[in-house]
Amino acid sequence: MNDKKFILIGLIFIVLGIILGAMGAHYLETIGVEKDQINSFATGTSYLLYNGIGALAIAGIAHKFDFEIGFQYKAILIGTILFSGSIFALVLFPVAGLEINKFIGPITPIGGLILIFGWLTLLIKYLRTYKS
Repeated sequence: MNDKKFILIGLIFIVLGIILGAMGAHYLETIGVEKDQINSFATGTSYLLYNGIGALAIAGIAHKFDFEIGFQYKAILIGTILFSGSIFALVLFPVAGLEINKFIGPITPIGGLILIFGWLTLLIKYLRTYKS
């Protein structure tokens, strides 16, 4: 696994998290988004930031792993996009007049499960190769 991919995705997630976080904090209320939806939006931005920082941390220590992490990279990438992206869509699409929440709603927990799976399998792989 090329750790440059983790660096790239980490930086993209952090930049998007900051931009979308600012949007959520300063703009959503002015266009009529309810407070609970703004809180949901904040959760999406938080997870973008958490996983961006996590990806940068993994990039910094990837050379220490005795195993391939490409699968975990893909799971973390896809899980974050599905989890945070579906939350953003659930908040923003109704404002734009698009009512597709029945389709998007189930994507959030699926993204969350993929995200958990990516980080958990990375932990398990590390524990299997851990030598104290």
